[in-house]
Amino acid sequence: YLTNPHVGHLGIFVSAKVARLEHRAILESLDDIEGLAPGLYEMTIDNPSGDPDCDVSQFTVRFEERQVADLRFPQQAEAFERVAAVSEANEALYRNFGSPWVQVATNPWIAEWLKWLHPMRTSRYLFSEAFNPSMRGVEILADVVARNRTVLPPDHPLLDRERSFIGQVGEAMESARKSRDGFYEQTFGLLYGRPAERFVEE
Repeated sequence: YLTNPHVGHLGIFVSAKVARLEHRAILESLDDIEGLAPGLYEMTIDNPSGDPDCDVSQFTVRFEERQVADLRFPQQAEAFERVAAVSEANEALYRNFGSPWVQVATNPWIAEWLKWLHPMRTSRYLFSEAFNPSMRGVEILADVVARNRTVLPPDHPLLDRERSFIGQVGEAMESARKSRDGFYEQTFGLLYGRPAERFVEE
């Protein structure tokens, strides 16, 4: 196993942007990992430079044998315990009051209708020329553009504007992400923080 000082345990869904060094170290150490005897090991990375993009020669990797008893699982915060309580209450309400009505009101035709109206499905077939006739013109235009495509010189003004626009879009998305995360954090604190403790317990 491997840990990160910022996000804790590194699972398979931790992005490469968060754990670039760890991902590189794992790939560089595959042969060493295969040579380890069966057991539990902690992978430790020593990187004096502190740069996650440093050269392979600038960091070292070692594997230290561990026992299951060495693992520590911190107790969940009270806020997450309240989240679990709310989740269990919602699940019980749905099981007792919502689920019976859903079972009575649904049939195979409704299920098929809901399947095809799912946003992840409509976002694909609504823009497909095989389903949407109005997209046939886009298909023809795409073929024309592909046949007549020309490469602009590196110093072309349009390329500079494109790079500038892409940078602005990236900054706007990053700002929106931070605002969204801050809003989620504040909302979570209001709903499940200490002021909500008495309400949840009641």
